[in-house]
Amino acid sequence: MRVLRFIFRSWPLKIGAVLLAIILYVGMVFLQTTQQWPGTIPIELANQPANSVLMKPDPSLATSLPTVSNIRYIAAQDVPVTRDSFRATVDLANVKVSENEDTLVKVQLVAPDQRIQILDYQPQQITVALDPKDHKQVGVQVDFGAVPSGLQPGTPVLSASTVDASGAASIVRRVAYADAQIRIDASGLDVSQDVVLVAFDATGAVVDSGKVTFNPRTVHVAVQVGSQLRTETVPVNPILVNAPAAGYRVASIDVTPSVVAVRGQADALALLKGLADTQPISIAGATGDVSKTVTLNLPSGVTADDVSQIAVTVHLQSPPSTVSVGVGLVPDGARPDRIYSLSTPSVTITLGGATAALNAFDTSTLVGSVSVGTLGVGAHTVIVTTAVPPGIKVVSISPSQITVTVTNAPTPPPAPSASPT
Repeated sequence: MRVLRFIFRSWPLKIGAVLLAIILYVGMVFLQTTQQWPGTIPIELANQPANSVLMKPDPSLATSLPTVSNIRYIAAQDVPVTRDSFRATVDLANVKVSENEDTLVKVQLVAPDQRIQILDYQPQQITVALDPKDHKQVGVQVDFGAVPSGLQPGTPVLSASTVDASGAASIVRRVAYADAQIRIDASGLDVSQDVVLVAFDATGAVVDSGKVTFNPRTVHVAVQVGSQLRTETVPVNPILVNAPAAGYRVASIDVTPSVVAVRGQADALALLKGLADTQPISIAGATGDVSKTVTLNLPSGVTADDVSQIAVTVHLQSPPSTVSVGVGLVPDGARPDRIYSLSTPSVTITLGGATAALNAFDTSTLVGSVSVGTLGVGAHTVIVTTAVPPGIKVVSISPSQITVTVTNAPTPPPAPSASPT
């Protein structure tokens, strides 16, 4: 009964309150009608993992992410609603970084103005793919495009011949080179400009440039253009540096190829002075032939398109020379019971051979000898001989003969006999 009394107590006031609430709600609904935003809102990324690149999971999309549209909301008629009234985001914190996996993530659309109540929007989920980030060095190639008739561009001079390509691993892997496209004007003016690089694959097709970044992004290209370019055939000039070992000199040089066709402007070709120099070839301390493969050292603006390397063999030899030394004489085959007297104790021997061999020979070991083993008592004229190592010859011995006087050795006195005891 108490409950019933509480419910029906002051019931006119309570019914009035309910009616007032209904009137207020109807008024609110009347003042805040459901509306649809006619534009689109770009989706922003939040918490993207480091060293990752957002890929385009759907090739039909123009960008990596779609836009949010069909936004239905409730707001009072006097509340201004613009593009800045909405913000769409996707949280990538839990998305796996992989070349082969896509992830379904929720699209969160909010209205910073609390007077705007969002009812619906599309899409509320999207598929994203995060590739690992990678980089590699690639070469720069210059593309002249269509060269006007009668003009011939020279060899491009680049501020950088290689650049670093970075981006999604699956895209960077396809990049074969960075293309620098220039245009040759029909006026024949030389080219000197900074060119934006474009990624190309091995087949010559453009790689998705939106997913590849070059460092540096541009290179400076300088090209001489004109009809003065011509080709000349000149001998190859090997450039030797340093000196061979003592006693050696360059005898001859073999060069393959011995002549090359060079191309360039007339003033650049004049710098050659009729010869195409090689890079320096060191023969420091060499005692034998030196063989090297080198490149040409050409002035700027001159090229030898048909030749990349030059084979050079430097033949060394030691020139002949002579040296004279005084050496002592020794009797060869002397008998112990004879005495041999030599007319001179030494002779002068002149040696000949390669300078290097003579420089290496220790002449202090050289001796002259006279053969006395068959000589009897008396005076004899004997030829002086000496022994030298291979590669060295005896040019002269002065004197070449000496007199050897042979006498009997004195007979030793008899030993004294023992005294009788």
